[in-house]
Amino acid sequence: MRRLRILLADDQAQILAMLQALLEPEYQVVGTAADGPTAIEAARVLRPDIMLTDVDMPIMNGIEAAREIHKTLPDCRVIFYSSHGEPETMAAAFAAGASGYLIKGSAHSLLSSIRSVVQHVWCADHDVVMG
Repeated sequence: MRRLRILLADDQAQILAMLQALLEPEYQVVGTAADGPTAIEAARVLRPDIMLTDVDMPIMNGIEAAREIHKTLPDCRVIFYSSHGEPETMAAAFAAGASGYLIKGSAHSLLSSIRSVVQHVWCADHDVVMG
């Protein structure tokens, strides 16, 4: 069974490195981006199954990037991983086409949270059972 392809977007290099190290054993991390326009271009070129993105990024934030990706690549599922837990920010993310929203916290719970969101959104969309 092929591993799901994930694009990571965050303006902090240490977060990208941590996410890649955490996710790579289970998922194929196909690329990283540090701002919204780069994330959009990477998504167009790499065609990931999932993009895991932060809200706060330079040039264009993750919500605006998700909106554009959702329009041009409707099969790419966007999951937010952000320190913003305000209801209005989360609502804006879902309005932009997000499939999931995770609050930044401990790395210990991150992988299980990502697994749950991925299983919920990816498997439901593709009529697949994982695990």
